[in-house]
Amino acid sequence: MKRTHHHEASDSDLALSTMTDGQPCPVVLWDGSLSPGDNAEGQSTVRMTWGEYQSSLKQRCWNRNVTPKPNSGCSSIHHYEWSKLALFDFLLQIYSRLDRNCCGFRPLQEDVCVEQGHHLECGDIDSLTLDNIIHRGHDPRHLVFTENKGFFDRDEDNLDYRLLEGIKELPEQAVAVLMSQRLRERLLQSLFLDQLYWESQGGRQGIEKLIDVIERRAQVLLTYINAHGIKVVPMNV
Repeated sequence: MKRTHHHEASDSDLALSTMTDGQPCPVVLWDGSLSPGDNAEGQSTVRMTWGEYQSSLKQRCWNRNVTPKPNSGCSSIHHYEWSKLALFDFLLQIYSRLDRNCCGFRPLQEDVCVEQGHHLECGDIDSLTLDNIIHRGHDPRHLVFTENKGFFDRDEDNLDYRLLEGIKELPEQAVAVLMSQRLRERLLQSLFLDQLYWESQGGRQGIEKLIDVIERRAQVLLTYINAHGIKVVPMNV
């Protein structure tokens, strides 16, 4: 049974750990408005294809609280939520939501997308479905982040940039943390609060290695932001 540690995020949160299949795994929070949660009652799944997702990004659905037209194809999710999800998933290289078929990188034989044959379906990109896109029933505008198992063994030359495709803005608060000279210190302080995860990684030495990976990916992302003219904007909705 999959379990996910539930946590209500605050603006000062940087990291916590979750349980997936009984194994602790990291969840790195770069924005206080993210909502990690568990697969409990009262949550709903958004079903959409990659093509529909890209179309919704172009339409900036629900931005400035403007109600989309009935035939717009927009889901209930606010436009900014996709930016937060893309940044989060890129740093941890979580492919199971936006790229469940592993079309944006070279997967390993043991990756679920290869084991289940999803990787063979990359020919028709627009029809591929997103997965595990969840919101609380009473709050249809905001995503809930579940199944947050990160992948830290992927080299910089094999990162999944498909996770960032169509994204034109990223959250100011999150990017400010990535640029901070205190990123490592704050991650260490936050991860130390979860002794189960801390010890599962071999203590501080193991945690430092994971933070090394996150810092390198943060630099890659900052370079991507500059190279592609990604806007950094407040996203408190």
